[in-house]
Amino acid sequence: MLAVVKETTGSGYVLKEVPTPEPKDGEVLIRVEAVGICGSDLPIFSGHRAVPLPFIPGHEFAGTIVSKGHHVEQYEVGDRVAPGLVIHCGECMPCRRGQESLCDRIVETGIHVDGAFAEYVTVPGKVLHPLPETLTFADGASIDPVASAYRPIKKAGIGSEDIVVVFGPGPIGIYAAQIARVEGARRTFVVGLSQDRERLNMVDSLGLEPVEAIPGTSLVDQIRDLTGGILPRVVVEATGNPAVYSTCLDVVDKGGKLVVAGIVHDLSTISFAQIVRREIIIEGSICYTWKEFGESLQLVADGRVQVQPLITHHLPLTDIGTGLQLLQEKKAVKVMLYPHGME
Repeated sequence: MLAVVKETTGSGYVLKEVPTPEPKDGEVLIRVEAVGICGSDLPIFSGHRAVPLPFIPGHEFAGTIVSKGHHVEQYEVGDRVAPGLVIHCGECMPCRRGQESLCDRIVETGIHVDGAFAEYVTVPGKVLHPLPETLTFADGASIDPVASAYRPIKKAGIGSEDIVVVFGPGPIGIYAAQIARVEGARRTFVVGLSQDRERLNMVDSLGLEPVEAIPGTSLVDQIRDLTGGILPRVVVEATGNPAVYSTCLDVVDKGGKLVVAGIVHDLSTISFAQIVRREIIIEGSICYTWKEFGESLQLVADGRVQVQPLITHHLPLTDIGTGLQLLQEKKAVKVMLYPHGME
């Protein structure tokens, strides 16, 4: 099969033919019909995030089961499925508490074991969800980032009087804002920079409220001007930029909650005095549970969360280099790849 393989440390990858994997007991072999490029794939390709070599990345995907190992009873060959990336042990204390994404022995498809930037991939049957016929494979490949946005919003515990501010108009941020609206937020803002103007226009087209942070101007004052002086009870950080944390703390109201969803690779300096004096609650959020993935899929199937507007580019898998460049230059929101040809 054709696959995108990370063979060496440092920057780069190769497109090459590799053996098609065989499903083990409890696993299925999936023909990958659509796979999205995630922001967390970029540091893998640049060499800033270590992975076992040689390695096939890719974790946002959907496809069709073409074969299965023993002890997979719920699914059959030919089923359309959307897999989650979290493979949990089910036995450690976090798993027993229902915190699958904190599993002591967690394995993630496309992060720790070979993923879906390939024509075929094997995954355990326990991570699968049926993909309704009403959804495209690209829709199915979008459920992973939707679920990664769903978890932090559920952690926030949004009420009908709450104002929510999301930092970062990328896929996670825009999905988080849509889900905050579904959860009943009174108003939902998405903050970006001048270079994010096209993404902020997308935010506006989805019926959410974009905010372009103006250099040299207090973002707190900008938010207050828009809300009649009220600061948000909930702030979601979805940029992955640690320099944004201090601004998040400035913006959130006294007694409010900051939920950090962006993956951060660098250290940050924040004011713990501000956290103490203003009684700010900070929560982290990573990945999702099997249940949350299913609930996210239902939000998309019901039309309450829109994913197609965020897929700005559709490319064959062989054009992954173009897709990576578009994302690095912020000329794309979501790039969807097709290993077997375009949908």
